[in-house]
Amino acid sequence: MKNIYDKFVFGTQIYRFPSLPLQELKQDIHTIKDLGFNSVKIQISWCIVEKIKGEINLAEIEELIIEARRVEMGVCLLITLEQIPMWVWRKYPDCRLLNAQNEPHEDPTQYLLPADGKPGPCWDHPGVRQEAEQFLSRVAQRLSKYKNIIVWNIWQEIGFWEVQGIKNLPEKIYCYCPYTLKRFRAWLKQKYKNLQDLNNLWKTGFGNWEEIEPPRRFMMVPSWIDWRYFMNIVYLSNILKWRKEIIQKNDPLQRQVMAHVDIPTFGSERDGEYAKETDIFGTSFYPSWISFSANNSSYSKIKNQSKDKILHYELSRFSMHFDYIRSAIREEKEFCLGEFQGGPFSHGIYITPDPTPEDIKRWLLIALSSGVQGIYFWNHRPDIFWGEMHGFGLCNWDGIPTNRAIEVGSISKTVNRNKDLFKRGYPPQSKVAIIVNEDLYNFAKVTPYALKCLQYSLMGWYQFLWHEGIWVDFIGADQVLRGNLKNYKVAILPFPIALGNKLAEALKSYVSDGGMLISEACPGRVDKYGLANLPGLAKAMRELFGVEYANLHFCQEWNDIESTLDKHNNKIPSISSVGRGAYQSYTMKANLYIETYKLSHGTPILSCTKGITGVINNYGQGKGILLGTLVGHTLLPLSNTKTKYFILKLIKDLEIKPELCGKFLRRRRVYNEKEAWFLINDSNKQVTESIDVANFIRVEDILKNKTLDIKNNKITITIKPFGIHCLVMSK
Repeated sequence: MKNIYDKFVFGTQIYRFPSLPLQELKQDIHTIKDLGFNSVKIQISWCIVEKIKGEINLAEIEELIIEARRVEMGVCLLITLEQIPMWVWRKYPDCRLLNAQNEPHEDPTQYLLPADGKPGPCWDHPGVRQEAEQFLSRVAQRLSKYKNIIVWNIWQEIGFWEVQGIKNLPEKIYCYCPYTLKRFRAWLKQKYKNLQDLNNLWKTGFGNWEEIEPPRRFMMVPSWIDWRYFMNIVYLSNILKWRKEIIQKNDPLQRQVMAHVDIPTFGSERDGEYAKETDIFGTSFYPSWISFSANNSSYSKIKNQSKDKILHYELSRFSMHFDYIRSAIREEKEFCLGEFQGGPFSHGIYITPDPTPEDIKRWLLIALSSGVQGIYFWNHRPDIFWGEMHGFGLCNWDGIPTNRAIEVGSISKTVNRNKDLFKRGYPPQSKVAIIVNEDLYNFAKVTPYALKCLQYSLMGWYQFLWHEGIWVDFIGADQVLRGNLKNYKVAILPFPIALGNKLAEALKSYVSDGGMLISEACPGRVDKYGLANLPGLAKAMRELFGVEYANLHFCQEWNDIESTLDKHNNKIPSISSVGRGAYQSYTMKANLYIETYKLSHGTPILSCTKGITGVINNYGQGKGILLGTLVGHTLLPLSNTKTKYFILKLIKDLEIKPELCGKFLRRRRVYNEKEAWFLINDSNKQVTESIDVANFIRVEDILKNKTLDIKNNKITITIKPFGIHCLVMSK
């Protein structure tokens, strides 16, 4: 598909039904254009524009597109299919999604809130699929004549969106209708080929393919792993592919197609699979909804933390949000934020403080430093509808710009003066990767406490490395199996309790070929289907780390921010491991688990009163390091300095160097002869540094629109606490 727009998109949504009066919206288009925005997003709801079959009314949509064209604004056209018209619901009463208890999802209302009509119908139903295809085709045919449409958004915030208020898992898992089960069985047949092979792996006794049923009541069974992979990846990706193909058939200009998720699914690989079916992919970003936002005065998940500490966490937590999606896209697609919080977060009667211009600037710079290539704000004015009333507006209720809207417009102009660097420039290849695994995520999803363990460890590792200036990618198990881990010097394996044999062998091969693997406790305690490896560890892991399993114990969590076993934590003993050999002056606190080992070939580097708790082993041309606890979870709070010193020693010994400019962290984007340097002061004190720029002839502080003096190949930069400066460097 063609990218027909040569700007770095700074856009905002201006229309969804119900909306403000059309004449006001037209005036708003001029207002945001004058501010410095270059695009608007317009949302089409199927049930609103085709109330009667075959009578599609796009008059308001076209008026807004034409008005945007008058002021040379691009248009992102968002088409919401989950809001199907009432006549479709009534024509095809069996198109409802069925949960595990065979109960239909019954909500054929006409409203966008709370989730753009999601989950909508079952898209495996042939009748509703045909109606949607006819509608989408006619919309694309009619609107494709407008050349200022720059992208089609085919799905905003992809997913089923579990029904609010339902806690019983079988009630909110979809879809068990005959059409989807038929496709599931066909997919299984293609994957396993032989029914007996499936029975052997699932530990089932199906006599033919038509007998196969996914789990309905008790989910901790092998079939759950395939069932959730099918629904969350195969089913949803197929919908994206189908919608994109319809647009391609009916748009002569072959414009790009985009979609985005609401938040990254940390620990999962699904975001990368969705990205494959689009030209542009991304995520929403509502900082006040994410815990650890300094703008959110409730701090609902933070226990007695100062604002300085919250700002410190905010820098890395928000960067993780973006880096997770950037890693999923893998430079193959364009990375765009489909929704970016423009004003106070509103949910019912709750509303956060207004973001300040400084908040907005900090959030934008974090996004840009992570490789974002386009941004759409939600929303240009405060929302008028019940659930989000008075929230999210960049401008005031009367359309007059706020100071934060003026700040965004100024940044848009600045970025677009260097549009090629920010639209095409990308962060350099990382040397460290954190491994994520869809099967492990699905195992953890239904295993008590396990999903918190997985996600806290991911966060802890990322956060620790980020604040040390060590940038990481997240790499999926599928990419590891394809051999792509070879691009990284060091790989980290968080909470690898469920580990398939193929992935374990691929990790062993990576180390044998010269890679360095750091694993947390329990690598392969169960296989990918949740069946216990009775020796305690996967065979390939025992060989790689040169150990045999000895024992596993619970221990207290060291975490002043979040914990897994709140009600049990004080009843469990606390344990620390002490270093051995080259690490004898170091200690590491155990978190939740302490696993001990018997040596076969490995060298001990940690031990406690219960036995050896850490080993390093030379394997082939590389090294395997096994640490018998949930290290990332231990690293999550800022107070665990002794553990951090130990991990820093490990990282230094593996010859991974941080990217620093004095006390500043430095992130970069590179394109041709230019680089964007994002200098980050992650301390609570103002810092001044003299920075070497010997390879560059010009340095511009783009937000100040100022060329800096270079003296003796150095520049001097002062950054306030938790501030970020962006420099454009020219060779």
